[in-house]
Amino acid sequence: MRKPHVLVSVVLGTLLVALLGVGTAAANGGPQTSASACGGKLVINVTFKSINNYDSGVNGNAWANDSIGRHVQVWQTGDDTFCVVTSDQGSFVTFAGDSPNGVVDGLSAGVNGTINGGYRGAITGTLASSPAYSAKGNLGTFDYACTDAYTCPGAFSWLDTYFSSWDFSYDWWGWQYRTAKNGTWVNSSDGNSGDIAG
Repeated sequence: MRKPHVLVSVVLGTLLVALLGVGTAAANGGPQTSASACGGKLVINVTFKSINNYDSGVNGNAWANDSIGRHVQVWQTGDDTFCVVTSDQGSFVTFAGDSPNGVVDGLSAGVNGTINGGYRGAITGTLASSPAYSAKGNLGTFDYACTDAYTCPGAFSWLDTYFSSWDFSYDWWGWQYRTAKNGTWVNSSDGNSGDIAG
């Protein structure tokens, strides 16, 4: 699982119907990451792209380099309470090494695929009075410049940008990684399934 700036899609324990449902939900917004899941007044509505954003597998390794377009929407639900929904779409290229689901040395370099997913969460905090970026529109591209799965000196934190102080918790998160011939990996708060191999 990634930090809030980062990323995944679907269900293990709720069988095939849930798997397909969450995969579609992750790709299209769906019930877990829809505006109706939040309510309140929309106060942040931005998009941005991240590049050189490494993805971590269950063994803690960086298994892929991601390029992701993210849509962030935040609704104010109370004096200092907010609900956030993100939607991610992008692509990845694998590194040689362990697969995302933990098969040691089960992955070759250069496997390409697509990413769809997002998360919903709760924020308690204070909106920044003068954020560095507009609270609406496209913020551009950020090079995360990751050097491994957990070190990304160029990472952009939208939470630090728009909140002067905050506490964040996930309500749901999930991403689906799909390839043409090397499998599909689903990484979700509901459970993991599949893998990218070869």
